[in-house]
Amino acid sequence: MLIDSTLGQWLPDLPDYNNPGVTTAYNVVPSVGAAQGAVTYQPLKAASLYSTTTMVSRPLGSAIGKDKLGNAKVYSGCATRLYKINTATRMWQDISRAAFYTTAEGERWESTEYGNGIYLTNYSNEIQYINKDVDTQFANATTLVQARHIATVKDFIVVGNTYDPLDGAVPFRVRWSGLGLPLSWDFSQATGADFQDVYGYGAVQAIVGGEAGWLIMSDGIVKMTYVEYPYWFRFDPVPNAKGCAVPQSVIPDVEGFTYFIGDDGFYAMDQRSGATTPIGSGKVDQFFLNSVDTGAYQYMTVAADPRAKLIYWLYVSAAATDGTPDKMLVFNYLTGAWSTADATADYIFNALSLGWTIEQLDTFGTIEQVPSSFDSPLWAGGNAMLWAMKQNGSIYVFGGSTLPARIETGEQWLSGTIKAMDPRAGNGDRAIVHGVRPLFDGAGADVDVSVGTRSLSNDAVVWTNAQDMHGQTGFAYFRTHSRYFRFRLSLEAGWSNAMSLQIEASMAGGR
Repeated sequence: MLIDSTLGQWLPDLPDYNNPGVTTAYNVVPSVGAAQGAVTYQPLKAASLYSTTTMVSRPLGSAIGKDKLGNAKVYSGCATRLYKINTATRMWQDISRAAFYTTAEGERWESTEYGNGIYLTNYSNEIQYINKDVDTQFANATTLVQARHIATVKDFIVVGNTYDPLDGAVPFRVRWSGLGLPLSWDFSQATGADFQDVYGYGAVQAIVGGEAGWLIMSDGIVKMTYVEYPYWFRFDPVPNAKGCAVPQSVIPDVEGFTYFIGDDGFYAMDQRSGATTPIGSGKVDQFFLNSVDTGAYQYMTVAADPRAKLIYWLYVSAAATDGTPDKMLVFNYLTGAWSTADATADYIFNALSLGWTIEQLDTFGTIEQVPSSFDSPLWAGGNAMLWAMKQNGSIYVFGGSTLPARIETGEQWLSGTIKAMDPRAGNGDRAIVHGVRPLFDGAGADVDVSVGTRSLSNDAVVWTNAQDMHGQTGFAYFRTHSRYFRFRLSLEAGWSNAMSLQIEASMAGGR
């Protein structure tokens, strides 16, 4: 009997038995499936070298924008320096202020864009500013306040979780510049520059900008709404909203939603209402919380790929030996499906591609060393892209070789499936698998199949040797007898979509 089996969502938090999805989705990314509840898995490319440029220490933040002529600008910072990409050389160019910086351990650079300016803050030093049209050197935007978080709300630069010489550290405070005056921070009813302490919701963990502001706090979410002179903003808590436990996990304004990690897993905040929805519950929350090194959250980075509707969280797992990020979680925000992958870089960020000429391709030497295919948005200036860096600041793009992938299905009582399809099949509770045909795209792809079995639900799973597919039928052939079955696909180079399985099985008889 031929049994069709779709590949569902990756659901590692559910038991393997009767899992409606897959229990492993490794080095793949989830896409839309053809059937209800189905997922198509696609290959994940390794990070490939784009520029051998370096920084004096590991990257701690980034910023992007365009100047008045539409030229892409990419900035980044480490503990003591701020840089921009020199478009002619593809190298980091130090454009720090003269006094450099002293970013404390565990702090990061955050950024916002307003008008022709880019503003960055690291809490340890004064807020920094640069004009994108000139960008020769960063300078202090103000000496009155330092902050961990920054955003543009209406026509104000807003910072949160602040420090100032008068009041010291105030983690629940937000402060803003003058209206339309991003370099004016003296408190003034005339300019609108002011502050507000927001009590009862813990520390400010992130600020989401826009016409209204959203304060993502450790114990909830508060909306700040512009109300004009003399109050400037109204602060309204969002009822029953979830707070953020990991400020490094926040990625704002992904098609109208902000995503973050709470104390019990992953959440999405709707930027129209502030309502929060769990997106990892019953799926990946426990997998993540059990596998992450919580003492290394400071090295987590997150970025979105809008072309593929994917968000990537790069993090240090408990299995890492040296504090270097080694794992990624991938979330398809259109379908709600997840996957996991090895990290092939240490820091990921959203960037803008820089325009190239044919002559500049000589930088890479041979065609084999070009970091991405020529239909990639990498080669046209100003396209939103996912970039990465190593700890030394060298830049990578995700256009390298296909990573070896593995997909494992949930476990099923196969004889029950056979009897449901054909009540005349017999009364036994064991089955024989004769063959498995994976359905995927990619001529000449290297795909192997293994069958995992056990007779009791508390037995250890025993896997067959991996089998190649027959060139004419597409089946990997077995003669495997048991009660409970699961299936593993091992995918190497050459494939583009993995959709489902067909299982040839029969009843093994009763006794």
